[in-house]
Amino acid sequence: MILYPIGLSNFGKDFNCGFVLVKQNHLTSLINEFPSSQKFFTFGEEREKCEILTTFMMKTQHLFLSCVDSRIQDQGSMYARFHLGTFFKGQSLTFANALRRNLLSEIPGMVITDVSLKGATHEFATLPGVEETVLEILLNLKNLVFVPCQSSLTELKNFQATGFLKTSGPTKVTGKDLKLPLSVKCVNQNAHIANITSNTDFAIRFDLQIRRPKQNDLKKSNELGKQQTRKFVFDTVPSPVQKVNYVIKSLNVKQGSEYVVLEVWTDGSVSPQESVQFGLKNLTQLFYQFASMKQVLI
Repeated sequence: MILYPIGLSNFGKDFNCGFVLVKQNHLTSLINEFPSSQKFFTFGEEREKCEILTTFMMKTQHLFLSCVDSRIQDQGSMYARFHLGTFFKGQSLTFANALRRNLLSEIPGMVITDVSLKGATHEFATLPGVEETVLEILLNLKNLVFVPCQSSLTELKNFQATGFLKTSGPTKVTGKDLKLPLSVKCVNQNAHIANITSNTDFAIRFDLQIRRPKQNDLKKSNELGKQQTRKFVFDTVPSPVQKVNYVIKSLNVKQGSEYVVLEVWTDGSVSPQESVQFGLKNLTQLFYQFASMKQVLI
């Protein structure tokens, strides 16, 4: 038996995640079937034999990615269902699980980084003529969903904007009352912010920034913590993809092929199609970094 590190595959009953386990006589038949002149990336001592096995895998798999259902739900949230394949038996679980974890933890989003609330000295204070406390107002602001108008959310890196709100009561303040730059819009405009019960002024200023889920902005937090201002710093972790579900279904029982039914729910700041494309590119870049490394002897 020979172990070849060329990718995920399944030849008969010999299956190994990340490697293919092939008998010597089976390997000889594969070598005779495909010309050795075809070159693909492999590594190890048996380079030519691995290249032929890689060719075999690429010729037997027909890949497809299609969106079979897409719709807009309540509060601007989005839903889509995808079919991805074709996979050999066992590959689909590895692929779907990695893609699901990437969608839930790697997609960037636009969040509020800090808020200045007129008349509020700390988060447990109350404002005259306002039904909600300062803490409740801040939590309502964190639930707002923002999206850039001119560019894709996943393409922007260093994007910042500032929003305002100034009104007087009695009135109900919602997301549509915010004054935003032309490059930003609020997705859930009917989201409740505060309820002003008397003839009093209500003013808010907040900053927006595109962040990745694992991005830390410690410098900004430390600088603001040294100042005695009415600015409240948010440590919001963006989660534009709210839920991901997948089901593995059989495509051809005789050949042992499978495909993945992937369901994606987002908050409306990014479409499910865009998030899946970003997740696939992100995983490809991550794996390619290891694939392009030279073999290091330890």
